[in-house]
Amino acid sequence: MKEIEINIQLDPVEDGAIVIPKQVVREDRGALIIGTNGEFRFAKEAEVYEILDRLGINCAADYMGMTDYMTVFNSKKVLNTGGCQFVVGSVMIIKGTERGIELLNEVEAEEAKIEFESRLAVLCGGGIQFSAYEIG
Repeated sequence: MKEIEINIQLDPVEDGAIVIPKQVVREDRGALIIGTNGEFRFAKEAEVYEILDRLGINCAADYMGMTDYMTVFNSKKVLNTGGCQFVVGSVMIIKGTERGIELLNEVEAEEAKIEFESRLAVLCGGGIQFSAYEIG
C-alpha cells in the first residue's frame, strides 16, 4: 500500500496530496448485501465495484418503490410468475441518484434493509415455500 503525503501550507495552488493512489476508498460507505432468507452483511466500496464488474451484462437494477434505494441483481436469476417478477437469493442495495450510483452509510443500510424486508413475498413451488423479492 502506498503512503500518501499531504502538504498543507495554506497555499491553495500547491497544497494537497503529493502521491495520489489509484483509488481512494471510504471505509464508512458501501452497500447492503441481503438475501431473501433474511441474512445480510455490509460490503465495502471495493467489493461493491467488484460485484458490479462480475455481474457484467447480466446486471439488472430496480428502485425500491419511491425511495432512492436500488436493488442490483443477476438478471438471469429472475423468476416470472403470475405476471410478476421475483428475485430469490441475494441482492445488493445502493442508492440511485441523478449523478449515478452512491454508496450507503450504516443508517441508510438499515433503512434499506427495512424497505427490502417489507417487499418480500412468499412463493410456493415443488412442495416448498420460500421468500422472494418482488421487482418491477
